[in-house]
Amino acid sequence: MKTYRAERDIAAHPEAIAAIILNISELAEWNPALTATGTGDTVARVDHPYAVTLRAPGRARLTYVQSSTARIVWRVDVGGSVETGEWDLLPRGPVTRVTHTMSHTGALLAILGGGMTSVPTWRLDRLQARAEATDHERRRG
Repeated sequence: MKTYRAERDIAAHPEAIAAIILNISELAEWNPALTATGTGDTVARVDHPYAVTLRAPGRARLTYVQSSTARIVWRVDVGGSVETGEWDLLPRGPVTRVTHTMSHTGALLAILGGGMTSVPTWRLDRLQARAEATDHERRRG
């Protein structure tokens, strides 16, 4: 198993960040590993497999296995390999400390391993931009 991790303070409430991560219909807009989700669900259903299109070859299925404003966990099955993505959201005054950990098992993801090192950081970059823009608009609202 190969594990990659990144963390960052994001100027938004955990609820706002969790809502972005759980919005399966817009996940491909900020997650660099995805190109499409093919669903209209705006809130992911736990234990419901979603067909997704990845940048990696093969058919993929993404399933949220845990969902709260403190922790979100998903599982992506692709070509006999599995990515487990974990999002821990810890409020720290005006910011939320977001830790994203992803673990890979299986041959396909092992082959892509070197290219995956920066994915947690890229995801956090895009999540931060989206969350802080959303929070800014909410405050101006």
